[in-house]
Amino acid sequence: MKKTLLALAVTSVYFPSFSIIAAEDNTQADDVMVVTANRFEQPVTSVLAPFNIVTRQDIDNIQAKTLTEVISLLPGVQVTQNGGRGQSSSIFVRGANSDQVLVLVDGIRMARSVAGNVDFNQIPLTQVERIEFTRGARAAIYGSEAIGGVINIITLTGTDTPSKTKLDLGVGSHNYQEANASGAYNIGNKTVLQLAAGYESDDGYNVRPQPGLNDGDKHGFDSRNASLALHHQFSDQVSGYVATRWYKNQYQYDGSSIYTGHQYVRAETEFNDYSAGLKYAQNSYKSSLIFDYQKQDNFDYVDKTNEVNRQDQYHQRNVQWHNQYQLLSTLSVSGGIDWRQEQWNDLTGFAGNKERDNTGYYAIGLWDYSLVSIETSIRLDENQQYGTHSTYNIAGGWYLNDSIQLRGSYGTAFKAPNLYQLYVKSAWSTGNPNLNPETSKNIDVSLHADYDIGSFAVTAYQMRIDDLIAYTGGTPSYQNVAGESKIKGIEVEADFDTGFLSHQLNFDFKDPRNSKGQRLDRREKFSFKWVGTASIGDLDSALTYQYHGKRPDQYGPTGELAAYDTWDLALTYWLQPKLALKGRVANLLNEDYETAGGYQMPGRTYYTSINYQF
Repeated sequence: MKKTLLALAVTSVYFPSFSIIAAEDNTQADDVMVVTANRFEQPVTSVLAPFNIVTRQDIDNIQAKTLTEVISLLPGVQVTQNGGRGQSSSIFVRGANSDQVLVLVDGIRMARSVAGNVDFNQIPLTQVERIEFTRGARAAIYGSEAIGGVINIITLTGTDTPSKTKLDLGVGSHNYQEANASGAYNIGNKTVLQLAAGYESDDGYNVRPQPGLNDGDKHGFDSRNASLALHHQFSDQVSGYVATRWYKNQYQYDGSSIYTGHQYVRAETEFNDYSAGLKYAQNSYKSSLIFDYQKQDNFDYVDKTNEVNRQDQYHQRNVQWHNQYQLLSTLSVSGGIDWRQEQWNDLTGFAGNKERDNTGYYAIGLWDYSLVSIETSIRLDENQQYGTHSTYNIAGGWYLNDSIQLRGSYGTAFKAPNLYQLYVKSAWSTGNPNLNPETSKNIDVSLHADYDIGSFAVTAYQMRIDDLIAYTGGTPSYQNVAGESKIKGIEVEADFDTGFLSHQLNFDFKDPRNSKGQRLDRREKFSFKWVGTASIGDLDSALTYQYHGKRPDQYGPTGELAAYDTWDLALTYWLQPKLALKGRVANLLNEDYETAGGYQMPGRTYYTSINYQF
């Protein structure tokens, strides 16, 4: 049974540094292959940027119910949420805005970014096989939004996946119910069929109590999801896949105010994704071609009636072609083209149908020689709305001795205005088609150490962001803010064992300021996260602690949210080698806190489930 939890992989170039692989797997860190850092498959030990991996087993160990619960434990990440399960959530990486973090699913950006930041709380955790997380500017590789970092949510396995089936049934507080099934099945020795399906329901609670307006309301969540993929190895050189993912979520939220009176709103999101890909590998050359189409439908119904308050659609078409060539044993180059078409259909407003095309061209060079490694990348984006934009990045690593590596990087990045900011037309907001992209300059310096007693890393960073896009209520519209926002910080990570107990912890100190020198809204200056895991006989345990400092919040009753800390406990008892009984208590000490002003987070919550794997 796996003793580790979140597999941190802040890695070096020649030997394992800050990667944690389960002891039972007998896997060396340099065997782990990742795809997010430079868009091609590479050993995790060759990644220069701060990098983290979360496996499916890690997710199961902490018994997470949502993607935000998993991501919240990663270094440099802060999560805000408008209450409980299914409510709108945002993720700030290194203090950057939620829409300044690029979110990918299997290497393809989410269609939701067409008109705003991705709501992580809506993505079914059942479909997730692995998460790869890169901190820092990666726009020179991925284009728009990759200012604070890149989160790649991976749902696909591969043709070498062994057959397996997993079944979960669970219940919990607030009449929580879940039923999930997933499997990968070998069809012959060259084909793998991958399946997943799940159901989840939660009656919820009143996430935004307003006495006299919404007394007795509950804001719950209901989700159904399914996915299917077929992987085939055509020859030693060529492999391919076809895949589809679907989910349909329903949740309730509160729209009550002194102006509108009581508003109980039921929202619905239905998402469909269809993709296909081919990979070719021959000697020193590798190539991949990916096609993807996504569609998302959104509805809001007011006061438990069929009156539609909001209805819109997002469409995204994407084609990616990647190539890599190993010129020398110490030098590799890669590059490619990605094209996407974004479309937003406002079916109840006045914006109508808006769309645009974007084509990106990028090149990457990676040179490893003796104690020194250098990575460079450059990209040009041609966008139908704002013209061309170029970005670049350079990074280097130098081994001071066998255990310590010094790294540094400098890069530029940008975030294009989304279609909502450009074209929305409503009673409370007007788009601005003259918006310019946000631009940033990022610098990282880090020191990494790997010893027998454990692994440690310290990273200092600074981001300078120009032309920040902000909503101005007086107009009301979106405008580029004059001046430069500055975010600087230090991240500390450690991974070590004391006897039977494994520790993984990280500190985050940052100072996020806008162009006027004021603290950015909802950004904390300090956080601390610790995960302790242990296995004793047939019992596996995971204890999680998080502390988050006070934050300014313009929508809160006092303009500032208090600091808070939470404990979560997860226990797994193996009744048989393949049958486990699980229990979890979230918010163990029943902390009363908010991450977004006016929205109460859940109190102490209980879950239990039974899991069978074969």
